[in-house]
Amino acid sequence: MEITESRLKQSIALCNRERELFREISLMRKSDNVVVDSKDFVALNHGSFLADKGVMVAILESFLEELKETAPPSKGGPRILLIGSTLAQGDSKVMDIIEDTGGVIVMEEFAEGIRPYWGKVTLDGDLMANLAETYFMDRVCPGWFRPGTERLDFLIKLEKDYQAAGVVWYQLMYRESYKVESYFFPAIFKKETGLPMLTVESEYDAMETGPLKTRIETFIETIRR
Repeated sequence: MEITESRLKQSIALCNRERELFREISLMRKSDNVVVDSKDFVALNHGSFLADKGVMVAILESFLEELKETAPPSKGGPRILLIGSTLAQGDSKVMDIIEDTGGVIVMEEFAEGIRPYWGKVTLDGDLMANLAETYFMDRVCPGWFRPGTERLDFLIKLEKDYQAAGVVWYQLMYRESYKVESYFFPAIFKKETGLPMLTVESEYDAMETGPLKTRIETFIETIRR
């Protein structure tokens, strides 16, 4: 199929609509009441990588209307900002542990998560240039950011907007660039926000669940006190 200006514009508009819906659902999570569990939201986000965009937009519109009509129960646990490197499809271990130990995840910030849907591609002017600007400049990997504070500044804003009480940094082992980042983040984040931050690593080993649960449970209890 030939890529025409009209077809390209329609496709960008459809993808922008999907991003708008994800962002609107995300903003609803600022509420004291938990409108959607982290695990469900992440599953929707991962589903958007595979589903037809038209189908996904219809699902998100229906889901958003359902959220607006439902009065969710209030959860009194510490509000947690979950951040890190990669949150792969089916990798819910850390989310499950946080929820099981009384924490409430109010936002996630991962490479395949919030960054793709937080902004939009401009429909005015040169569409190819707009796509390049969005995908290769606005969403550049944190390891290539200059001067290097963009992600930290964004996380500080998220913490304030979502009234987080603590941060859990979750990364896969051997992701050395993120390991360097996670080494410097806790002290800086603590200085800027006063919030504690826990860093945990995973290599998808079933045997790690026990130690992870112990560390996260201790972290949640520390926040409560």
